[in-house]
Amino acid sequence: MMTAFPLRTYRQRIEAVKRRMSERGLDAMVINYPDNINYLTGFDSLGFLWYQALIISPKLANPIFLTRTSEEPCTYELSSLEEGIFYDIAKQDPLRIVADSLEGLGLSQGRIGLEMQASTFSALQYTTLLRHMPNAHFEDASVVVAEERLIKTAEEIEYQRSAARMADYGMRAAFEALRPGMSEVQISGIVAQALGEAGSEYSAISPMCATGRRSTMTHAMPHRITISPGDVVILEHAGVCNRYHAILMRTAVIGKPTARVREVSTLLTEAFNAAIEVATPGTPVGEANRVCNKILDRIDLSRTRVHRIGYSLGLAYPPTWLEAMMVDEADDHVFQPNMSFSIEPNLSLYSEGFGLKLGDTVLCGKDGSRSLSELPPELTIID
Repeated sequence: MMTAFPLRTYRQRIEAVKRRMSERGLDAMVINYPDNINYLTGFDSLGFLWYQALIISPKLANPIFLTRTSEEPCTYELSSLEEGIFYDIAKQDPLRIVADSLEGLGLSQGRIGLEMQASTFSALQYTTLLRHMPNAHFEDASVVVAEERLIKTAEEIEYQRSAARMADYGMRAAFEALRPGMSEVQISGIVAQALGEAGSEYSAISPMCATGRRSTMTHAMPHRITISPGDVVILEHAGVCNRYHAILMRTAVIGKPTARVREVSTLLTEAFNAAIEVATPGTPVGEANRVCNKILDRIDLSRTRVHRIGYSLGLAYPPTWLEAMMVDEADDHVFQPNMSFSIEPNLSLYSEGFGLKLGDTVLCGKDGSRSLSELPPELTIID
């Protein structure tokens, strides 16, 4: 069994999820998020590109795992699972197998939790399951496993610390390579190579780089456009250790920055540091967002924010590395020791032709929060 944790850890996690299910009155859960399946079993494969599911129920001593036939070796070698149901994608309807499994447990009219927010559970698959089980009561249980994942163990934290070192290595490689004439795709490729050298697995989102006016496009993918003197360059990537992510975002300028870029970046660093400082145990997570905006609004910058200030981080597969907790005023969580999350108050000054990225993976401890990155949270000037 080649997994990130021992068998007992996966068993303990499954029992913890069953307790959460009991609190919700659920008879079973059908889990489709690949990161949740990994969290509960260790299963590590791109097999989620086709339908797969983990069924958990108090009626089951061990979960039922359903995946396609090509994933049989991964199931036995790369997970804590001792058996699985392997379906032929050309001949079998996997949702029929899910329905048969649930009905075999006497749950044809049961209360069943589904991960309706999962990108790996489509509207067509949902309606197919409804057709197969017309008398069952289905409800959204997307956050049941996610809530269990918010507080990290010492082992999980160590994986994220390792991932942060990998992310730092990748960013240093980008800074060393940046110069006029290099393209965004070249820089992203250099980062990807450096991450591999550092031992990182592939991340849920590939390395990002945008330069010049494209720096206003926070989520633009790298292009063949080349870097020019004076350009602002935004960079974002993650290091990954046993699927645990540590993300990192920084901004560089090729040559001397303008007075405006320097002014904005200085205030952004102050806001970033203040958001981390306020993230103490017992504090509502939205306070980090509020404190950040208060500082930025000294020069009317909060309106240029491009998204919430952060989100919880941990296990991830494509297409995203976000966990369930959102660091904004609409979320009712409070910071707790051993929570890991991002702080990333990124800005897009579209009318001024530049944007800035600044983001780290942050760990909350009993006395407060600290970034896992060793890189200073400030503008980098490339001479």
